[in-house]
Parts: sequence; C-alpha cells; structure tokens
Amino acid sequence: MKSKKICFLILEKIERKKSEKIIIDIQSMFLKKKENDEQLKLLVEYEKEYITKIKNQLLLGIFVYQWKNYNNFISVLGIIIHNHRIMLEENKKLIEKKMSSWSKSQKKIKIWNHLNSINKKKILKIKKIKEQIINDYHVQLKFSTKG
Repeated sequence: MKSKKICFLILEKIERKKSEKIIIDIQSMFLKKKENDEQLKLLVEYEKEYITKIKNQLLLGIFVYQWKNYNNFISVLGIIIHNHRIMLEENKKLIEKKMSSWSKSQKKIKIWNHLNSINKKKILKIKKIKEQIINDYHVQLKFSTKG
C-alpha cells in the first residue's frame, strides 16, 4: 500500500511539473504572438505608406525604373506580410494545442490527487484496524493474566 501512495504522489508531482512547463510555454507563445502582431501592423502600415507614395509619384510623373523599384518593393513586402500571417496562424494553432494539453494535464492532476486521497483514506482505515487489533490483543492479554 505504501508503494501505491508514493506512486500516486510521484505521478501527481510529475504532472504538476508538466503543467507548469506548459504554462511557461503558453506564456512565451503569447508574448511571441503579441510581438508578431505588432510587427504585422508595422508591415501593413509600411505597405500602405509605400502604396500612397507610389500613387503620388504616378500623379506627378515617374520614371519607369523608379516605378519598377517601388512595385518590386511593394510585392516583396506583400509576400513578407503573407508569410507573417501564415506564421501567426501556425502560432495560434500551437497555442491551442498547448492549451488543450494543459487542460488534459489539469485533469490528470485532479485524477492523481483523487486517487491519492482515496489511498490515504484506505491507509488510515488499515492503520485504525491494526491499532484496534493490537488493543484487542492487549485487552485479552490483561484479562487472561488476571483470570
């Protein structure tokens, strides 16, 4: 019985450490997501700014090589923004996976805790029964020595 008690405690501790690690991972992912969101906003604003610049330049007159440079830069910026959005979606999926694994870990912790408490109650009952048996033997011994 004692080995079960120790086993349940060890399993609960292991699961708690796993859960803490997952929480740290989730926090770092949220920070990364926040940084990526800010970067994406900057990139989108940068793209808008360059598009307005090229429109203004087109109205005033622009050389072909300048237009090609602006156009190439804006297309590269669009590709970067698209890749950044894909990366944000992947990060979002990872966060969801971590959240579900954290939830599973919390359920396991509750299970191990419950099994541990049940085991403690059983051990207490066994101890009480053993004490009662010892007391009964002691009382019988007293009566047999008096009689």
